[in-house]
Amino acid sequence: MGKYRIRVKVELTECEDAEASGVEKEGDGNFSMTIDEKDAISIDNCEKFVLRTAYPTIRDAVSRHLSQISKKKRRKKGRQQP
Repeated sequence: MGKYRIRVKVELTECEDAEASGVEKEGDGNFSMTIDEKDAISIDNCEKFVLRTAYPTIRDAVSRHLSQISKKKRRKKGRQQP
């Protein structure tokens, strides 16, 4: 059975974007949320928003992973039939 590496990258960068009403999926497949400075400097608020942004990111990654595994298993099963 194969092994899988899980990688997580979280970036908090200053930007000029307008504050968003929620988590948005970007064109590159990543998810982001824009918060204002008062939330960015509060450890509790910052943590809350990082976790809120992480949830759809995690769900999307797990969904893609399980789809790939399912396709891989179907291909193997198809090759094994005589």
